[in-house]
Amino acid sequence: MKLAYQPALVEEAVFLALRRQPQAARFEAERVRLYELKDPEARDRAFQDLHRKWFSELGLESPIEKAVNEQPLVESGVAGCLVATAPKKREEGAELFVSSEERLHDKERRTVSIFLRPESLLNSPALLAFLRHELTHISDMLDPAFGYEPLLPAAEGGPTRDRLLKERYRCLWDATIDGRMARGGWGDARLRAERLDEFRRLFPMFAEESESLFSRFFDQQPHSHGELVAFILDPRAAAGASEAYHPGDRCPLCGFPTFSFEPDAERLPPDVIGQIIADFPRWSPSHGLCQQCADLYRARQLSLRAALSLPGAHGQHSAR
Repeated sequence: MKLAYQPALVEEAVFLALRRQPQAARFEAERVRLYELKDPEARDRAFQDLHRKWFSELGLESPIEKAVNEQPLVESGVAGCLVATAPKKREEGAELFVSSEERLHDKERRTVSIFLRPESLLNSPALLAFLRHELTHISDMLDPAFGYEPLLPAAEGGPTRDRLLKERYRCLWDATIDGRMARGGWGDARLRAERLDEFRRLFPMFAEESESLFSRFFDQQPHSHGELVAFILDPRAAAGASEAYHPGDRCPLCGFPTFSFEPDAERLPPDVIGQIIADFPRWSPSHGLCQQCADLYRARQLSLRAALSLPGAHGQHSAR
């Protein structure tokens, strides 16, 4: 697999790495001599070659190449990898790109881009840990056994619910990856506690069962995309948990945490239950709902009845 580096990233990383270093004088002497070249294109190529040489000499490429070499599915499954500049820390990561050109072989259609800030290349241990996590995501995407799909099923409940599903999916996938890293001796001891805290925040309905359910993803393998999706769409059913809700659980309709669930959703009027199911086809009274959602649907039915009682509501026109 071809591994390429963006010249701007290489140049900036070399300058940062050489600050206040004894080798800086030698680098600067080599650099100044290149200004004697008259041909602008030749001079630019010479500068890029100089920066690339020092990039390698300073060992800045080592954690990147090590992380890539540890992922056989990435090495064998993509045509090339570009390492480029990330403008901000939150934009660092690895992305798999697939060309729409159908005449190409699967491997030829795939490329990976790794986005990093130049300063991130100065901390090799932290960078290696970060890249191991990111490239395991890419490896899963390439693994037929994982069965990755780029889009999650549309959530009932709109954009707020969609965001919750994405957060939950990311939480579970990250847990499976960090668990593998921990078993391989790559993970920081704090990772498990951090992932467990995140799991508890995003799946509050499990309360004291959280740790044993989290262990399913962090401590066991293998896992698949389909398994993760099934869990986020209906956590209770996927976990085989009881239907009882705990204070602070999220309402299955609005997706917000609540301390006030409807006492007995089974006793809601049939027309109210019917309206909820019309909006949320996968919902059933056994799933429960918060009192605010229940009140909103009750109010909607009262409003409809009131509207139907008005003159002309049934297509009759009053005489004027």
